[in-house]
Amino acid sequence: MERFYRYVGLSRQGYFQALARHQHEEQMMVCIKNQVSAYRGSKDSRAGSRDLFYNLGIKEEYHLGINKFERLMSAYGLSLKPMRTRVITTRSTKQSWNYGNLSKGLIVSGINVVVVGDLTYVDYGSERYYLFCLTDVYSARIVGWEWSRRMRAQNAHGALMMWKQLRGSRALQGCIHHTDGGSQYFSDLYLGAMEDLELQISVARNCLDNGFAEQRNGLLKHHLLTLLPPDLEGPGLVEELSKIIHNYNHKRKQAKLGWMSPVEYENYWEGRSDRPKMEMYDREQGERTRRFGF
Repeated sequence: MERFYRYVGLSRQGYFQALARHQHEEQMMVCIKNQVSAYRGSKDSRAGSRDLFYNLGIKEEYHLGINKFERLMSAYGLSLKPMRTRVITTRSTKQSWNYGNLSKGLIVSGINVVVVGDLTYVDYGSERYYLFCLTDVYSARIVGWEWSRRMRAQNAHGALMMWKQLRGSRALQGCIHHTDGGSQYFSDLYLGAMEDLELQISVARNCLDNGFAEQRNGLLKHHLLTLLPPDLEGPGLVEELSKIIHNYNHKRKQAKLGWMSPVEYENYWEGRSDRPKMEMYDREQGERTRRFGF
């Protein structure tokens, strides 16, 4: 054995210390694997290592740093392969051509300044559904949504009314309502509601100009809505969807929010003059939406 210790370059004591560390690591990773599996099975089916680190409280429970945790996730086969998909669900209407992009390069310093709207399709069982979402850019909070088997103006309007109920009409006056110009958002019904709320209408000219909304919808579709239980219909399906969105808004911590949930972020910075600012994407400047002030 002494020859073996010399071969591996360790003393007898050092060898057993290394063996103990390895055994401790394996025992720890059994626990972490179970937690990762449970989280991906109930909260976010495609949660990445960094999201898991903060949402599972890995540092506090296991005294691991983020870099070591990411290395262990990779070493134990828990990392995810990237997913790339692109499906168009809305097309611009001629009426939207009357409006420009008011969000380009805008500095946003609070909620109710820019809200983005978009919809995404979800195949559930043998049916195709559509999820209409309105998201506050500053806090990434989903402020209005509706779930339907059709892409109708009434459904987009339902999401708008949910936003109105959440924030209140007065708080929405002057807010920029930014979409990709889909026909649902430029129906007489929807335009009339936006006029009543005194919203500023903003329209993207391509998918990059509405990237924030598309990214949120991608997260919902590929990370969260995959967790819907099978074989639900009607109110039961909507109730489960409501739980998923509530968890996203109130509990799911995000990197761009300083590892707070959207609601935590809003509550933390409410009324503070030193709150962070963010700059909206400007294609001509070649920069994506970025947040600064942390």
